[in-house]
Amino acid sequence: MKVKDIAKELHLSISTVSKALNGAFDVSKETKQMVITYAKAHGYKSRDERLSVKTLRRLCFIYDNGNIANQANIIMPLGLAFSSYARKNNFEVVQTPIESINLPYNEFMKQNNFDGSFIAGLNYKSNLLKELSSAIYPTVLYDNILTGDMVATIHNENINTVAQLVEILIKHNHTKIGFIHGDKNSFVSNERFAGYIIGQVINNIDYNPKYIYYGDFSEACGIEAAKYFSQTDVTAIVCASDLMAIGLIQGLEKEGIRVPEDISVTGYDDLEISKYLKPSLTTIHQDPNEMGEKAFTLLTSILMNRSSQRLVINGEIKLRDSIAMRRPADE
Repeated sequence: MKVKDIAKELHLSISTVSKALNGAFDVSKETKQMVITYAKAHGYKSRDERLSVKTLRRLCFIYDNGNIANQANIIMPLGLAFSSYARKNNFEVVQTPIESINLPYNEFMKQNNFDGSFIAGLNYKSNLLKELSSAIYPTVLYDNILTGDMVATIHNENINTVAQLVEILIKHNHTKIGFIHGDKNSFVSNERFAGYIIGQVINNIDYNPKYIYYGDFSEACGIEAAKYFSQTDVTAIVCASDLMAIGLIQGLEKEGIRVPEDISVTGYDDLEISKYLKPSLTTIHQDPNEMGEKAFTLLTSILMNRSSQRLVINGEIKLRDSIAMRRPADE
């Protein structure tokens, strides 16, 4: 019996039957089972004289463990969402910290029988990032941009959204606006920094390097930044992450500076805790569930031999209590 015979008897296309017999992920479990059952019952054998159907494909979620402490509220939910959508489509997902990979990327993927990977938390200095330009396995990269036939990228729209946030602060009469940078080697933090600068330039406000504090995405760096900004004349501060904003608010309180009465504060991420803070945090929302789903879709697209893509997800500004109108008396 041949594939075309099975297709004729089951009223399916030859392509669908072939995919089902070879474990393709874009064929439903029910159709696969129907085809396999019929093929076995009628003596169908594959090229190597046996019916070998791969029913579960393996993917890897790779993350930078060094960034987990500071970005756990984004990276880990992102990985969980990606894994959830993958399992629903008959994929196994193995979560792997980058520190545990002791082989070149392509060799690591081969030895572990991975069909593709989703990678999050890398910065410009990561050795793995350099290797991905020659990746031969389907790969999706979060919050970085890299070209390559087998590499797709996904990230939030950072520049325009942060620029809009700065404009909102300016409309609240703030002209001396600080910025806490997450990491000089981080693509996403540099994009947010660019948005901060653009938001001021288009409103005729000069860039002041004294209003910039370089951190590491952590709550602790926000606390330290408060000491620095308490010695400046800024009236608002944009943070490249919610964790830094949370630390900043704590630190400003220790310095006797009120938020938002004395200094307005904004974040980025919209962590669940952000709306419950006192004051609640004005921030930019990004949805790990949506990111995880779309990352899986991008990866399966490459697995189906389609061209790699760059996908940018729009952010949404959440206005809350951590910003206030600057009073004329504050001039």
